Amino acid sequence: LGPAHSVIQAARRVCREARVLHWPLAFPQVFEKGGFDVVLGNPPWEVSQLSEEEFFASRAPEISKLAGARRKTAIRALQEEQPHLWRTFVEEKFRFESSNSSFRANQRFALTAFGKLNTYALFAESAYRMIAPGGRAGIVVPTGIATDDSTKAFFGEVIEKRRLVSLYDFENRERLFPAVDSRMKFCLLTLGRAEAAEFAFFATQVEQLRQGPERCFRLSAEDFRLINPNTRTCPVFRSRFGAELTRKIYRNVPVLIDETKPPEEGNPWGLSFSQGLFNMTSASHLFLEEPAPGALPLYEAKMIHQFDHRWATYEPAAGGRGVPSARDVTDAEKVDPRFAVRPRYWVPAEEVRTKLRAAGWTRKWLMGWRDITNATNERTVIAAVVPAFAVGDKFLLMYSCHASPRLLACLLADQNSLVHDFIARQKVGGTSLKYFTKKQITNLPPDRYTVFDLSFIVPRVLELTYTAEDLRPWAQDLGYPGDPFRWDRDRRAVLRAELDAYYAFLYGLTRDELRYILNPADVMGPDHPSETFRVLKNNEQRAFG
Repeated sequence: LGPAHSVIQAARRVCREARVLHWPLAFPQVFEKGGFDVVLGNPPWEVSQLSEEEFFASRAPEISKLAGARRKTAIRALQEEQPHLWRTFVEEKFRFESSNSSFRANQRFALTAFGKLNTYALFAESAYRMIAPGGRAGIVVPTGIATDDSTKAFFGEVIEKRRLVSLYDFENRERLFPAVDSRMKFCLLTLGRAEAAEFAFFATQVEQLRQGPERCFRLSAEDFRLINPNTRTCPVFRSRFGAELTRKIYRNVPVLIDETKPPEEGNPWGLSFSQGLFNMTSASHLFLEEPAPGALPLYEAKMIHQFDHRWATYEPAAGGRGVPSARDVTDAEKVDPRFAVRPRYWVPAEEVRTKLRAAGWTRKWLMGWRDITNATNERTVIAAVVPAFAVGDKFLLMYSCHASPRLLACLLADQNSLVHDFIARQKVGGTSLKYFTKKQITNLPPDRYTVFDLSFIVPRVLELTYTAEDLRPWAQDLGYPGDPFRWDRDRRAVLRAELDAYYAFLYGLTRDELRYILNPADVMGPDHPSETFRVLKNNEQRAFG
């Protein structure tokens, strides 16, 4: 065995001298010893939920390929058509449900048995509870342990009790784990006692952790209370300077909704949210595949972009058969103010009116943002105004009970600004921008806007958004009775640049801090371990020179 044999012998000696946990060890033994000095592990990363697609992939592929309500109907039909397969499915589903019930009832998992359960979170809490007062736990888990809403209770306690030693985040782009998707983010999590924890994010190799204080930096419990007051989850910084700049912004500008404060103070916009108007799966029985009298288009998140409600449209399948395909709307089409995007589905107008009445919304337009996103896309927060049509569940809506349309135009401009997007990129750890993240991104409150601010911002937002007849009610609510503005890509770039500069000023940034947000290497040098809007930079240089 040679050198490998010596390593194994040394490991055995360490395990005898320190009390090192081996995962199958019976849990009660821990307390007899007062906890373990060392806990090491790479626990399984498995969602504790039956996947219908995976279950039927090998047993009934024709069912696995169906989507939404159609798959549910086909599964129910198995009771008569294939009772043996039906029983196997029911038993497997019951096994997951009973396991999850057991986890949720067990105090060992009081901090992690929430939402859609994942085994890595349960193991992380087990490791946390097993270590002795002076011990350490080192485990390899998805970065979601620090950023996801379902694990906020666990991470919040670890931070508040100062039990986090370090969290080193990795992207799997260089295949550190060959069998794991290259987009997967995981971390080396060390638990123990520490006054402040050390962090590094977006590493791709272990050697990068030795690159000094710009790559590895410290955050305290006070930083978490400032930046994520509602959840105490972990912001994701690429560098020490990025962390310091984010601290400054949060001292200047509050979060959108601070749930630790009374509603009148913590929610100055008076906002409420909804996951679109119609769930694309459970409400699919309402969807019409062709336009019909008294039916309204169904907007999906992919059809909008920043200040643009005509980003993508559907094309009918050739010959009227097959599934419609989505494509980007061309500039030539957008120049026509009568051009409206074609959806994949339509919904009866009365169903839409019923949903809007339930939300207490009377305007003829809606405001919201895309749920699906990424911190490495061209932009992370994609918000727009759309006509008051049907809206799918990946287009998240916001309603304000008392802000005027002119102030809401400022809220839209804020969300689509570069400085706001920079903050959002510290918060989005996966591919979704949910409510809990949205609430904790900085937004100027309505009382910060002066008359001069409104006179600068609102006309630019109006021109950027009012490019088609179907948003005439929005323009009228902003006090503009005229026709839509002509779509002009170059002019839109200038208007957006002016808004980006103005919001950097309102956020209290210096010129160099804004330069850092645009391109860190321009300020800190080419070896700086951070990037912000690389995709946006490449696209804009290609489009505008």
